[in-house]
Amino acid sequence: MRLTFQQKLMLAFGCMVLPLGLIGVHSAWSLHRENAALRALEANLARRAILAEAENTIYRQIREVFHFLVEGDPEIKAEITRLDEIVRGRIAEWKRTAVDPEEVRITRDLENQYGAFWRVADRIFTLYERGYRVEAVQVTQRELRGRILPDLNRTVAEIYRINRERGLQQAFQEVEVVRRQTQRVLAILVMGSIVAGIFFSVHISRSLARPIEDLKRAMDIVGKGQLDYRVEVRSDDEVGDLARSFVSMIEKLRETQTRLIHSEKLAFIGQMSAAVAHGLRNPLASIRAAAQLGLCRLPPDDPIRENLQAVIVEADRLERRIDHLLDFARPVSFHPVWEQVNRLLENSLAGLAEKIRQQGIRLEVDLQPDLPEVRLDPIRIEQAVSEVISNAVEAMPRGGVLRVTTRRTDEAVEIVVEDTGEGIPQDVLARIFEPFFTTKADGTGLGLAIAKRFVDQNGGTLTIDSQVGRGTSVRIALPVAREA
Repeated sequence: MRLTFQQKLMLAFGCMVLPLGLIGVHSAWSLHRENAALRALEANLARRAILAEAENTIYRQIREVFHFLVEGDPEIKAEITRLDEIVRGRIAEWKRTAVDPEEVRITRDLENQYGAFWRVADRIFTLYERGYRVEAVQVTQRELRGRILPDLNRTVAEIYRINRERGLQQAFQEVEVVRRQTQRVLAILVMGSIVAGIFFSVHISRSLARPIEDLKRAMDIVGKGQLDYRVEVRSDDEVGDLARSFVSMIEKLRETQTRLIHSEKLAFIGQMSAAVAHGLRNPLASIRAAAQLGLCRLPPDDPIRENLQAVIVEADRLERRIDHLLDFARPVSFHPVWEQVNRLLENSLAGLAEKIRQQGIRLEVDLQPDLPEVRLDPIRIEQAVSEVISNAVEAMPRGGVLRVTTRRTDEAVEIVVEDTGEGIPQDVLARIFEPFFTTKADGTGLGLAIAKRFVDQNGGTLTIDSQVGRGTSVRIALPVAREA
């Protein structure tokens, strides 16, 4: 039976259960003792917080006495009285939880000194309110600052010292004893675990080293471009899964390489098509000119005129296909200027006005006035817009509604062309911008590809949304520069 990598690790860890169990038992015992020490320490710290609050409140009262002598605000006196309840409550709470006799004695001293503070404070308030402010300040400096405040400092420091020695040090000593015992027990258990771990690590390493080495060698070979290298999967564990994923990646690389070769072939076809188009253009122009000359010389009722007109129509159709091929094959020059989008749109509509009228299409135009000028190549954008409108017109051979709208957004000027044609299926919509892809019998499949290329070159976006049976909406967004 072949074990997976996970099962091998589980087996190794299973053999370490005994030392780990012992470690767990000892850890639980040590944790219990440490928790007891920490609870005692926590209780001691909580008592220190009570004393600290009483101390801070007393010092705050003393500061408020000085503020009263400066400002004479009755609210300050009321605040000192309010703080007195807090101080007496905290001292009583500290005294109630004290267990050390010396700590109880020092706490009584603190109570006496606090009582002396209040007697001096009452005397200061009385002198100040009777108008003897200089005498009040003298009493404050002599009694409060010179005698009571130093006594309070010494008493509080002594209380802290006793609390630290009797409470904190005892807790720390208990924790230190537990720590030393834990170190000795863990040292013994860890050494046993290391021995067991080394044994199983050697076994697992031997079962993993060869498959991983084979996989690394395969990666080096494939990395040099030999995609036909055969990778052997030797194990059924996770390393085997990794090898199978690597094999799948090689297959995808082969497919990608095939697609790249196909793209290069398409590029070559485009170049060849451009060369052929250049070679056909001049003879085609001569044929059209000869047909037009024949029409001029034949009488109006001559039956040959119909044939000559068909020649001219076909020549124009071939000319448009040649233009599409050349526009797609040749490098696109870029000459941006500041231009009004509405003017470009009106020019494009004017060129297709006759075709729109002949097909019985109702044209609805809504051009937002005062649009900002956009920096673009007017020839390329006008051609892109003409391609989009021409496609919309061709989508409605039996008439319909063509809506052309311009509007301003936060970042761009948008041109929206909507038709009520049959719409585009989703599978076709996904490939609508692919060169040479078309569903028309006489189409080249380059119109929208060229339009998108020109819009992208001008920093804009061209998106299409279509629903079968409801029509198509094309949106061209041209960015507006923040600074002219």
